[in-house]
Amino acid sequence: MEAASKTADEKYCHECGAVIRMKAELCPKCGVRQPPVLGVLSGIPGQRRCNVCGFSGHMKTWLANYNGPQFLALLLLLLWILPGIIFIAWGWGKYKCPQCGKVGENVPT
Repeated sequence: MEAASKTADEKYCHECGAVIRMKAELCPKCGVRQPPVLGVLSGIPGQRRCNVCGFSGHMKTWLANYNGPQFLALLLLLLWILPGIIFIAWGWGKYKCPQCGKVGENVPT
């Protein structure tokens, strides 16, 4: 039996191994749904496909697309929320000595 050869716009079915079109959603031989092809589409850098709506085209990164709100969110995360979480994890339940000022270096009496 001869192995089927495929061209650049074809792929192998992940279930039965038949040669099918790259954009095929179902294999015509076995009928199994094919996983979406990830990565660069049509060889153009920046070309991507949305898994939700199916849009194919150039997409910017999250920060490059919406500079203002995302920058503000990252700034708040780095300057307010993250230090707050670190402080709560480190300082919650620790006691400060009123005499020397050391935090967490005391034991219950």
